[in-house]
Amino acid sequence: MRGGSCHSRIELGDVTPHNIKQLKRLNQVIFPVSYNDKFYKDVLEVGELAKLGTKMLNHVLNICEKDGTFDNIYLHVQISNESAIDFYQKFGFEIIETKKNYYKRIEPADAHVLQKSLRSTCAPPGGELQKAE
Repeated sequence: MRGGSCHSRIELGDVTPHNIKQLKRLNQVIFPVSYNDKFYKDVLEVGELAKLGTKMLNHVLNICEKDGTFDNIYLHVQISNESAIDFYQKFGFEIIETKKNYYKRIEPADAHVLQKSLRSTCAPPGGELQKAE
């Protein structure tokens, strides 16, 4: 048997009107939160910032860093989801606040807001992905 390395390649597919229903179904199975139709409309509009695949977070971080106009990235995590909090902290996200009753249909209803700064100076929070003016 010959020695060699086997590399698996992960392709990040575009989210399109043709596969958005698959994404919606995946989210329904994986996440305890229901996303409304506006969420999926927004996903279609952000293009490269929404990709299917296990490397999604790295993909988004790379795009934001290369773009150079993003100051911070924000996200919400249920306060009891320790594995998600640990996962994001490994990527440099920090808990900056906790929102009471953020989730409507799940317990606990509180969510941590996590932030990753992409610049050395901090800009005030204002969006999920905040662009510099």
